[in-house]
Amino acid sequence: MPRIHDELIRARGTRFRLYPQTPVLETIRIRGPETVWVSPPPGSIGPGPNDDRMYVADAIGKSPYEYPYLPPHRGPENPRVAPDRDGHFDYLEPGDPGFVAAHMYGTVRRVLDVWEGYFGRPIAWHFGDRYPRLELIPVIDWDNSHTGYGFLETGYGESDDGKRHLYSLNFDVLAHEVGHNIIYAEVGIPPLAATTAEYHAFQESAADLVALVGALHFDSVVDRLLRDTHGNLYAPNEVDRIAELSETRQIRMASQSFRMSDVADPRRPPSSLTQPEIHHLGEPLTGAVFDIFVELFQTELVAAGLIGEDLEALSYGITDDHGLEDAIARGFARAYHGRHAAFRAVLLYARDYLGALLVETWTRLSPDFLRFANVAGALVAADRVLTGGRRQRIIRESLAWREIHLPWTL
Repeated sequence: MPRIHDELIRARGTRFRLYPQTPVLETIRIRGPETVWVSPPPGSIGPGPNDDRMYVADAIGKSPYEYPYLPPHRGPENPRVAPDRDGHFDYLEPGDPGFVAAHMYGTVRRVLDVWEGYFGRPIAWHFGDRYPRLELIPVIDWDNSHTGYGFLETGYGESDDGKRHLYSLNFDVLAHEVGHNIIYAEVGIPPLAATTAEYHAFQESAADLVALVGALHFDSVVDRLLRDTHGNLYAPNEVDRIAELSETRQIRMASQSFRMSDVADPRRPPSSLTQPEIHHLGEPLTGAVFDIFVELFQTELVAAGLIGEDLEALSYGITDDHGLEDAIARGFARAYHGRHAAFRAVLLYARDYLGALLVETWTRLSPDFLRFANVAGALVAADRVLTGGRRQRIIRESLAWREIHLPWTL
């Protein structure tokens, strides 16, 4: 969300403690949980937690929802966790009864706050005609998570050692599922006859980007990202690892080199593609947007006098040249030394531009017969609104490298 909106929530909102990085990792790089604020004021969030937009049903022994079985949950539940006497939930510690429920609510509420900040208005649930509130189920015996008509429920992931880890404690997984709800609400759901493989892939890409921008609203993520990379964001880092399950395995990554020629043919019927193929099909679009974000960040570093144009030119994209990688890393380390606050301000500017760019893009899309070319054209049009077209070169070159073509009229 824009920084001024975030500051208002911190001044008036309710405190929760959230993991910015899944506690799966044995050598966790970002210590958690971190205190965050959500927009409902203290005293307005009831036991569960629950508010006017969502509620937790901490179900016991529940199976995943499957049509025609939909909310509300009517089976046994764990006791509802209550706020402290001042209306906050940050008194809960990992392992306490109710911490998982509070973590799930706090994450979903925080992600919704972030994106309502960029939209500048509330985001209505696409199921709002039937259900005024989203039901959150923190624990089901299922190696997956999903969101649907009126619900979001999470199971677990398995790390390399076979241990189960709750997705309700994984910010990226929860944010990804909220992202689907945002796209359902703001872009829409096409009828079956108008549904393309690219629509499904766009859904996965957009949900990943919702998670990526959301992660950049943790102070610890921003600070650790800069200290680890010195501003060289194409180096392996915290933000490009989406929904990590171990030190070495991630569900998807934002910083990758996939082009459209590397993925499934988007002209195939959606029903002929597996879910992994759909995810993979969305990766060039995710990578293009990540490239736009990084290139904007580096361009702004040049404009602020923090790096030189020569270093910016060298550091474009992902390289397999280890000598060049080392030279780029040394250049960024020299530039970053003693300038953390200045680099941080530029990174937050780039984050907020990305959030605004995505909102302006999504509001221009129709779900019917959606193609990546439609998304590309909307990105260009969105930048014209936001900057008068100053970022056109970055956007067009990033899309072209990924082999995502603009409509012929642009």
